[in-house]
Amino acid sequence: MKLYFWGIGKGCRKALHNYIGTEEILGFIDNNPERTGQLFEGKKIYRFKDIKDCFDYIIVTVMNYVAIEYQFHQNKVDKDKVLFYFDGSQDEKKISTFFDSKSWKIDILEKRLEELETMAGIRLNNMGYEVADKIRRDGYRFPIIRSSEEAVNRIVNEKCSMIRFGDGEFEMMAGNDRVNFQKYDRDLGNRLKEVLQSENPDILIGIADNYGNLDLYSDEIADGIRGYMTEETRSRHISLLNLDEVYYNAYMFKCYYPYKDKSRTDERLELIKKIWSDRDIILIEGAQTRTGQGNDLFDNVKSIRRILCPTQNAYAKYEEILETAKALIKDELVLCVLGPAGKVLAYDLINYGHQVVDIGQIDMDYEWYRAGAGKKVPNPTKYVSQLPPAEVEDVNDKIYQSQIIALIVSTIDEDISK
Repeated sequence: MKLYFWGIGKGCRKALHNYIGTEEILGFIDNNPERTGQLFEGKKIYRFKDIKDCFDYIIVTVMNYVAIEYQFHQNKVDKDKVLFYFDGSQDEKKISTFFDSKSWKIDILEKRLEELETMAGIRLNNMGYEVADKIRRDGYRFPIIRSSEEAVNRIVNEKCSMIRFGDGEFEMMAGNDRVNFQKYDRDLGNRLKEVLQSENPDILIGIADNYGNLDLYSDEIADGIRGYMTEETRSRHISLLNLDEVYYNAYMFKCYYPYKDKSRTDERLELIKKIWSDRDIILIEGAQTRTGQGNDLFDNVKSIRRILCPTQNAYAKYEEILETAKALIKDELVLCVLGPAGKVLAYDLINYGHQVVDIGQIDMDYEWYRAGAGKKVPNPTKYVSQLPPAEVEDVNDKIYQSQIIALIVSTIDEDISK
């Protein structure tokens, strides 16, 4: 039997410790291309696509395996050839072929207890702020965050620009790494503070509506916010914000995934698409981001041109990106999808007289909506920053290729336009 284990982390070590099967494990699978060819426990690490046609059985030992399950579905893998070690609903008879079933149940129970302990802790830690938002206790002030509708109205009718700040930008300003596609850079952190505290009336500053009531969001998203918004984090945010200023909701370009009520996704999308309706647009994005490629997100624009930048650590090429953009932008609406570096770029381009809207990861949120899975799933032809690193395939799309007017790349992106 050609047997492989998927995963090389904590879950894999638990499964290996409990493995009693007689079959030899031929190797391990990991989506991160940087690990391909390395050894783990003396066995080679493969990409799934390298062995997908030559295996008899795969045991998935990743604790959060939803994205892998979807990957199997997309590749039409026979369910009988796969076992999910941390899925407590697996057939115990099948489990006992490879593992001691008693030890397996203990591993499942330990995982569930860890999840419950974490969830209970972050909910309790954040509860006071959520209650405070509902009753508006004296002595606690929240940032003023206006609606998506008001932001769109100002962008469309007053030709305002918008720059959004999320946890990655706040952590960068604090001197911490958080996003996996942009290393910490002190100069970038200082520039972000400059942008956040700008007093330009034509720039709408977006911040995530994370400070109080979280009823709009799904349990997964709300718990993620609770886990991040510690007392220290809140204090850091408030020290950078002006509580007398008006901000706008940075989540406005995520129309689907964060929300508990997903029935209003189309309504949210139609509101956002008014921003570029009947406009000539120029997209400044990561080379493997491919915003709108393969979907109808921009079906209401006049034209699209694209400046492609490094998928990771774009700030290292900042001056080249800025000079290229200044030379190529005409009268288009500029849509920026470039992480923390994109905030500074948007700010500088606005000061050169351009209208710029930082739209963030709207495309990936839209792809998840189209997939209809109700969860974050991988996309083989687009870089998904919110999932573990994975190889991004080339696309053979002549329309997309014809839209590229400049290519500023790093080593990871060198072959993306071929």
